[in-house]
Amino acid sequence: MHPGGGPSWQISTDRWNQAFDWALWIRAAERIPVPAGGLVPGPLLINLPPEPSGVSIPPGAALAEGWRDWWESLARMPRWQPDPLAGRPPQLAYLPPDFPGLSRYPELQRIAVDRWREAHDWHTARKAAGLDRYQPQPRESLLVLEIERELGRRVPAFDLEFILLPVLDEEIREVTPTRYLVPESVYDGPQWTDRLRPLVRHLAT
Repeated sequence: MHPGGGPSWQISTDRWNQAFDWALWIRAAERIPVPAGGLVPGPLLINLPPEPSGVSIPPGAALAEGWRDWWESLARMPRWQPDPLAGRPPQLAYLPPDFPGLSRYPELQRIAVDRWREAHDWHTARKAAGLDRYQPQPRESLLVLEIERELGRRVPAFDLEFILLPVLDEEIREVTPTRYLVPESVYDGPQWTDRLRPLVRHLAT
């Protein structure tokens, strides 16, 4: 966040988001054939993919269509607003125990209801391991300050959001001009600042 007076900017990172982790885990576990493309990232980064549940139908078009809709709904969902006047939060549609947002896809909904605890166990374990070695760095703040020095002025107010994903992928996927899906390996890698610079520079001009 920009310190002091004047326009404020914010770059936020959403790491270890359980809703995204659950969806990615279920795609991997059930071998749901939704390849990378558009907002859909590459496969889950996991040492040993879990076994499928043995559903009564092959993991074909119905599961794939439902999973893609689930994923895009998560990606485009507005941020949680703890405001009682804002109505029912849309995030509740994709939470257990019932996952009501998947009601149009009953087979996928049944899988989510049956297996979300397994997915959550994996999510919890990977988050705990990540927290043990996580060392936050002020790379974004330093980049903005550097660009401000180059421009000779403060940047205008902007709000930029990165949702970090545990996937085998190198592509940053734009949801909106201020929200992006970013593989954790890309965000944590040495080239992150270089990849972020053009976007911040664009928002600053």
